[in-house]
Amino acid sequence: MTAADGLVEFDPADFGAIPSSRALRQWMRTTRRKHADRSFWEIFEDVYLVLFTLAMAGATGGNVVRHLNSNAAGCASLGCHRLTSWLPWIVIPLLLATTLRVLLAVGPVSASRATGFWLLATPVNRAALLRPAYRLVIATVGVVGVIVGGIIWALLGAPVSGVFEAAVLIGAALVCAAVATAWAQQTVRRTWWALRIADVLLLAAVVPAVVLALRPDPTKGATVETLSMYVSTSGSNTGLLLAAAAVLVCLALAFVMSRTLDRLGRISVIAGGELLAGLAGAASSLDISMLGDVIAGRHWRLKGRVRSHRGRGANGAAIVQREFHRILRWPRRLAVAFALLVVPYAVHGAGFHVLVPIAAAIAGFIAVRPLLDGLRTACRSTGLVRALGWDLRDLRIVMAVVPAAVAVVWAACAFPAIGSAASTFAVAAGIISGTVRQASARPPSYAGPLVTSPMGAIPPGLFSQPARGFDLLVVCLAPVLLNLPGLWVTVIPAVVLMLMFSVRPKTA
Repeated sequence: MTAADGLVEFDPADFGAIPSSRALRQWMRTTRRKHADRSFWEIFEDVYLVLFTLAMAGATGGNVVRHLNSNAAGCASLGCHRLTSWLPWIVIPLLLATTLRVLLAVGPVSASRATGFWLLATPVNRAALLRPAYRLVIATVGVVGVIVGGIIWALLGAPVSGVFEAAVLIGAALVCAAVATAWAQQTVRRTWWALRIADVLLLAAVVPAVVLALRPDPTKGATVETLSMYVSTSGSNTGLLLAAAAVLVCLALAFVMSRTLDRLGRISVIAGGELLAGLAGAASSLDISMLGDVIAGRHWRLKGRVRSHRGRGANGAAIVQREFHRILRWPRRLAVAFALLVVPYAVHGAGFHVLVPIAAAIAGFIAVRPLLDGLRTACRSTGLVRALGWDLRDLRIVMAVVPAAVAVVWAACAFPAIGSAASTFAVAAGIISGTVRQASARPPSYAGPLVTSPMGAIPPGLFSQPARGFDLLVVCLAPVLLNLPGLWVTVIPAVVLMLMFSVRPKTA
């Protein structure tokens, strides 16, 4: 048949019958096993090491959680009452919002580029091909939800039956959120609405945190006591029936959604696979900044284009103005940044006033660090620095002006929770110096002899990657944590901040 004869139609007599998805996966599994170069015992050694590590971590963590659960159960102070009454109303919306955002960033259903090219483009049933990845996502979310929910309710002092019921309910809620993201992945409009719902849930977590911090007497209202009463119940039949019903609903929704996976677009599925591959590469190098770059890169590729604006000013003012517009092009980052103010206010409202500065510093670090992508790009590109015509030390100061202003405003908003002007300055200085150091750090060094570890040989330069930025954060907060006089609380972070911007960053 020539091209002039028309379109080529599929005829099973010429090409053979279309195989089922199960038969195709079985054939691929058999082929891979034929080309395997590792024996069963070599694989078993790696699996045994992972299982032994998980067992040791689980035993240690379980003992700590059990000890904290017994302490919380016997606590009758005002701070414990506040924590038991209000924390679930903060944690549950945060968990749901985080689940929606993380899964929508990945897909949640994803496949590699090879799978998308060789399998998803064939006439084989797409839903059946994507179903294993979908089941893995649902199972992972369910397990993580049950573990996190159990730990949270155990820390609140709930009995064993209450911990079990709450863990199952939270796991069921997160599974329903995962199913909703699989449904939203099918169209761009659904994804947009799902992201807006995640923003609303994030706002819903901020409101009780502010109320928790500003409410003088938590015993006056009875609207939020229902959940704390549920926490204190010891395994009622109603809770068991509710947990069982939630599991059945989750299984039914997951099964129904698995039948509609053929509606997923091949582009969105492959994009998630590329994101996971990039995140795996960044995680293997222990480069936290690269993880953010991978996520930001996918965001801008999906966005495609933005409206350009004419720059203003000259020299450093022009760079500051462009950095300001670049941050405004992704306003959701600013919304998430200021939503993280829930952390210091929640810690303050729970009565743990000593932990408020460290909680505020960590939350502020997470809030401000994504705003420094421009600085990181400049520090990792020697050609860009030469094109701008600036020394790298001066360029770092200029490009850190806008993120530093955001950090100052963020710390000022957290001042009522921190309660001290000197401590607030230390928190702001720690956030600025730590985020700038991490953004301007040079790439991981693979030079030098390798270090033996249970995971294999690792370059020694990788060990310092996760600590960059957090080390200056700890130094700035050390006077606050050590309860030094206010003069030292101000002088030491100021010196750290001055040294941070006076030293020229190293390049690869």
